[in-house]
Amino acid sequence: MKLAYVDSSAWITRIEGLEVYRKSINDCFNKLISDGWLLCTSEVVSLEILPKLYKEKNDAIIDIYNNLFQQTYTLKTFSNVFEQAMIIAQTENLKAMDAIHVAIAVKNGCQCFVSTDKHFKNLKIISPVWIDLSTRK
Repeated sequence: MKLAYVDSSAWITRIEGLEVYRKSINDCFNKLISDGWLLCTSEVVSLEILPKLYKEKNDAIIDIYNNLFQQTYTLKTFSNVFEQAMIIAQTENLKAMDAIHVAIAVKNGCQCFVSTDKHFKNLKIISPVWIDLSTRK
């Protein structure tokens, strides 16, 4: 089975972004799924997305995310994730939280990393699937 780690930025854009961006995200996700990829997430994705929504008491959007995450394969966080993330942060020139996402994806055997964030566009440790939203209007 082919595993595709979906970064927080792609989920946020899909759920909360402009409609034209949602179409791009959905097109990418649908293509991956039709090509046999399993979309994956992690608890780190939830940690990045949900606290702000809980603070705002945005229960409707929280429910959407929770339903989405229940339908998505959640990868396990491993004991030395921070050690691996420090190495990845240096070699891939990433911020700490971004490196944690990549470390979880790599350790769990993901073969691609899906994001709308430009700084993931040139990943070397895992194949990037960068969704370019700059051409969407």
